[in-house]
Amino acid sequence: MPVFVDRAKLSSSHLPNKLIHREKEKQLLTNLILSGVERSSDSFVAKAVIIGGVGAGKTTLCLMVGREIERTHKETKHLYVNLRRFSTSRVSIYRHIVKTISPEAYSPSLSAEELLENLLLSLKQSREKLFVTFDDADYHVSASKGRETIIYEFTRLHEISDTRPINVVAVVFVFRDQSYGKLLDRPEISSLGANVVSLPPYNKQQIFDIISERADEAFRKGAVSHDVLEFVAEIVSEPPYSGDVRFALDLLLYAGNIAESRGLDVVKIDDVRRAVSESSYSFSVAELAELPERMKAVLLSVAKSVLRMNTSSAAVAEVRKTYEMFCEIHGLPGSGFEKALKQLALLGYVRMLDGGNVELLRVDARRLIEVLGKLLKNG
Repeated sequence: MPVFVDRAKLSSSHLPNKLIHREKEKQLLTNLILSGVERSSDSFVAKAVIIGGVGAGKTTLCLMVGREIERTHKETKHLYVNLRRFSTSRVSIYRHIVKTISPEAYSPSLSAEELLENLLLSLKQSREKLFVTFDDADYHVSASKGRETIIYEFTRLHEISDTRPINVVAVVFVFRDQSYGKLLDRPEISSLGANVVSLPPYNKQQIFDIISERADEAFRKGAVSHDVLEFVAEIVSEPPYSGDVRFALDLLLYAGNIAESRGLDVVKIDDVRRAVSESSYSFSVAELAELPERMKAVLLSVAKSVLRMNTSSAAVAEVRKTYEMFCEIHGLPGSGFEKALKQLALLGYVRMLDGGNVELLRVDARRLIEVLGKLLKNG
């Protein structure tokens, strides 16, 4: 029996019906955009800056606000532009904008300035309003390396063009962090204004809520347990992921594919571990090989214990028994357990939990048992 109903619901390109835990930010951005859409002055352009880390919901927020404004204000179009797709030259960006919004005003022979002026004239003639979201603006600014960027022009349209009305009514620039200010000239910083919408990293509970809703749409009922979702939320809420919901959804998708490839009808915690272990954040065999023998044996015991329990963690007492049994079978001294466990926690292989449990982090238990078994045997 398949575990999925609709894999696409876990895709980062899927636009959900509602944006959980970003309601205040969504309302703030909507109000800022509407100040331009419903303006009283023909030359007023609303400006906003969105700041948030990877997987903080920046793109989804912009697309949802754009969708809703297009629905409630029929004369307004929203254009989303990911600046990472284009070369650093303004002309490539303006060609895309004009071809998308006003193809009749496009010519490949036109300069950036001419394309922008044609866009404004075309919007005036059609009486359409446009608001634009420029995503990955920090990439564009840093790659421009001192050359002119689109920021100055799109935030001072009333100064660089005599066309009236200016029907680009709102502009949104999306950055990953506050450091973008170091890359801009003072006039550009001034032009952006003070309308900043900040998206803090999602915490564990927020991640759980978001992926639970997506999982209900993507998976067959009962295919993903509360414990699996909580395990994903716990992992992603901590460094190096630091609240990256996009990575959490990718983990669920990959774990579901792993479960199906194994012939299972439910996703298990170890499927998530394997998905994490094969991500760019996983530990390499070389790293494991460099661990002292005692730490390898303790980590192997943790992996065996959590796999046996089919949970994200195991009691330290249970891990100790497994470790002592391993040492007895292989003729090794059974001392140094606590010290080795603490060192593994410092290195990020495990986490000590309240209640006397230890959790295996970012590593597939089955693969870990296989690799450590070979390393200890060869050692």
